[in-house]
Amino acid sequence: MTTSLDVSPPLEPSPGAGWTLRPLADAGQGVRAYAAVPRGGGAPVELRLHRVQHHPLRACYPYGAHDIAVGLVLPDLTEAGQDLAGRLLKNLVPALFSADPLCRRVVAAPAEEDIAAQSVFEAGGFRRVTEVDLSDGSVVLFAAEPPRITDLPTALDDMPH
Repeated sequence: MTTSLDVSPPLEPSPGAGWTLRPLADAGQGVRAYAAVPRGGGAPVELRLHRVQHHPLRACYPYGAHDIAVGLVLPDLTEAGQDLAGRLLKNLVPALFSADPLCRRVVAAPAEEDIAAQSVFEAGGFRRVTEVDLSDGSVVLFAAEPPRITDLPTALDDMPH
């Protein structure tokens, strides 16, 4: 069922010169899936992009219609593999905000016990927000926001009167 608030799945980002994205055919409805291949070599990282409104994370925070949930499948859990995935995220997040200027937050939710994935999201510029219980287990909610949001002052003295 489509509502007037539905927006299309995330557009294909362009994560920079160091990466090639190959679309994966089995992504499912409302999901864009890619194999992110580093141009200098290395194992591809599977990348899944969802609109939060069509993802279980929609129950975790007051999401915007254009917010994007990122999922990663990390084939290489060595330190080098984690560094590579962190670099992918550092390039990917600005590309997502550029591809969809109405997106105000990119979120991720690795399993609470998946310390390696949590480290990758932190290295990729995400900040840890909270722990959340979903129907299939506990996750840690991470978020990245564009500078136009993170640079807004929040001190009462900075607010217009």
